[in-house]
Amino acid sequence: MRFAPATFRWIVLVTAIMVLCSDASPAGSETDTIVIASIHTVGNRRTQEYIILRELTFSAGDTLTGKQLEQALKTSQDNLMRLSLFHFADFSVHPSPDNKGTDISISLTERWYTWLWPVFEIADRNPNAWLENGDFRRISYGLFFQQENFRGRMEKLHLRFKAGYQQQLGLLYEAPYLNRKKTLGAGIMVTLGRERETAIKTLEDRLIYHRDEDFLRWYTGADLFLRYRPGIHHSHTLTAQLNRFRFSDTLLSLNPDYAGTGDEKVVIPRLSYLLKADFRDQRGYPLRGWYADALLEWTGILPFSEFNYLTLRSSARKHVPLHGRWNLAAGAAIKISTAGTKPWFLNQAMGYGRDYVRGYEYKVLDGDNFWITKVNLKYALLNEKIVWLNRIKAKQFNTIPFSVHAGVYADAGQVWTKGEEENTGLKRSVLTGAGLGLDFVTYYDKVVRTEFSVNREGQAGFFVHFMAAI
Repeated sequence: MRFAPATFRWIVLVTAIMVLCSDASPAGSETDTIVIASIHTVGNRRTQEYIILRELTFSAGDTLTGKQLEQALKTSQDNLMRLSLFHFADFSVHPSPDNKGTDISISLTERWYTWLWPVFEIADRNPNAWLENGDFRRISYGLFFQQENFRGRMEKLHLRFKAGYQQQLGLLYEAPYLNRKKTLGAGIMVTLGRERETAIKTLEDRLIYHRDEDFLRWYTGADLFLRYRPGIHHSHTLTAQLNRFRFSDTLLSLNPDYAGTGDEKVVIPRLSYLLKADFRDQRGYPLRGWYADALLEWTGILPFSEFNYLTLRSSARKHVPLHGRWNLAAGAAIKISTAGTKPWFLNQAMGYGRDYVRGYEYKVLDGDNFWITKVNLKYALLNEKIVWLNRIKAKQFNTIPFSVHAGVYADAGQVWTKGEEENTGLKRSVLTGAGLGLDFVTYYDKVVRTEFSVNREGQAGFFVHFMAAI
């Protein structure tokens, strides 16, 4: 059962009164206290209990006021939902059998954790760039085995096989907790691949592709990472990467700067440090809270490397509930690189992932540095509703939450490099875009965004994306 916020507050209030006697002052005051006698979890058939308890901001034996308990339960619910392990996490409070404290029950609905997905991926940066060309040869297909919450310990095990445009084998394993304090985690990722077609250069702010009967590039890579998560909201990740590339003569003749050095074989070592702070209510489509990260990369850390430069990337996002169904979101991102020899294919700036100005989905800008800001004002046409499919017995699939949000937005951004001769096309210009959007959100963090955007040049278009904009 899920409780509305008003109902939830009344449950806490009534429970506190029952625990503290009928003549006590109202729960939530600074003088009343509630002793947490025990914590029980229900519905976690796969997930180990310690995974759940670690995300709580309270423990058995704690003494809280009614107001503190209400806030602790809400924060703990957000923490559990950010794990992407559960569809729902509902809390209930009731007096302990001996009436000397309060028992807390956590009712969980687990997700389905084992998937064998058919791989059907486009090689372009976003679906809009692929639809512009409509080239079915740039589609990869294969199988992706995804095991989340492996052994019920929140471990990840991913195996990927791709054929077609991009041929790839990949393995990822991550263990979030290695020590008794549950603060240290680690993982490994190994990738092998080869491509007959790839983007070879940027011309007039668009990627130019080349296809050949023979393979144009081969790559192997290994990542080892160590993660330190001392609390709930902050994490520190140290990653050591070693990537080896081999390029065909055809590829290097088409773009001598592709590898940065002109060599047929290139080894790129990299050491990175990532700091994250996550105070959002959920990951897939947050409506409350904030998130920030900072990534510092040292490319060419080993003595034999021909590369030696630093890159700093950082982003921040803020989500603010307004009156009624209104919500405001704002975000910013920045990249700054030092001078040094850089492979063309790694020196990406605007047009990849979240780093684009809406209205410029067909454009891509390379460069050492960029900044982007985004603002969204959204209205919930349909607050989260739950459809119950009674004919389906599995709880992982018989409850489908979904919501619909409409909104307006405005973005701005700029890319620049240190050499003036390289600042051509849209570089150095402040790009702006604005428009109207409709977002559909459903379970397993799936988001479909449909947007109509107009950019600074007056170019308008209809675009589709599959992640939250901010």
